[in-house]
Amino acid sequence: MTVPPYVIACFLCIGGGYAADKLQSRGVFMIGFNLLAITGWTMLAASSNWNVRYVGCIFAVCGIYPNVPQGVAWNGNNIGGSLKRGVGIAMHVGFGNLGGAIAGFIYLPKDSPNFHTGHITLLGLISMSTILQTIMTTYLRRENARRDREYKKPEEYTEAERYAERDKGDYASFFRYTV
Repeated sequence: MTVPPYVIACFLCIGGGYAADKLQSRGVFMIGFNLLAITGWTMLAASSNWNVRYVGCIFAVCGIYPNVPQGVAWNGNNIGGSLKRGVGIAMHVGFGNLGGAIAGFIYLPKDSPNFHTGHITLLGLISMSTILQTIMTTYLRRENARRDREYKKPEEYTEAERYAERDKGDYASFFRYTV
């Protein structure tokens, strides 16, 4: 019974990534996936019924797994300049891998079989992530609107103008964030 959550999450990873690319919007999808994960962790933490907990596990996995590639792509899309982008993505992946080390300290054998401490801790972290994603999406939309007011549209820049600002990265007047 461990395979179905991952199969469903795989389809959501691919489908969510495709849709986010098509709509040029990652933040909204990440927020939606986090809300799905919050639903799952709430079901895991609040219920002792194994059927409800299994569905909660499916929701949690389907909410968390698509956000991994979405987050890396969103990060990479919003950092201008190859060196800055490379360091930003490396930091993103590096700090993301700390989750495995932290899990060993919040999912303790003494909390078995319900693991309330671990579930509630993750519920809090995912809730914080959702708030931060909402703030970031709002900020990036406002920053893009400001740049649209102050500068010409990105497609109106000539290659020479782009080349002149190539070292500015995400501070270039033609750069727009992916929201």
